[in-house]
Amino acid sequence: MFDIWLGDIELTRLVLIFSFVFLLPLQLFLCFKVKSKRIRLVPAAVLLLLTMVLMMLFASVGGWAGLIYLFLAIFGGFMLLICGAGWGIWAVFRLIQKKKAGEKPTA
Repeated sequence: MFDIWLGDIELTRLVLIFSFVFLLPLQLFLCFKVKSKRIRLVPAAVLLLLTMVLMMLFASVGGWAGLIYLFLAIFGGFMLLICGAGWGIWAVFRLIQKKKAGEKPTA
């Protein structure tokens, strides 16, 4: 993907690991266990705000600093996509549950 290093840490790999190990399970936990839709939307809203701010910084700052803001915005957008995947997984499970509840038992 991107070959961006922060000292000895590859930033792309760090974002991928964070997204799949922490963010996706957190979003799935919120979707399955929390009833309030506002609380379930908190991770996605925070990441959307972060991505939008980074895109505005990219548009207003030129040179290498702008490029750094662009890469960070792309990483934020990827994490937002992972939150959307969590919502999608939840929606599929909910659809399956509704179909099972609507079926008549066979005798």
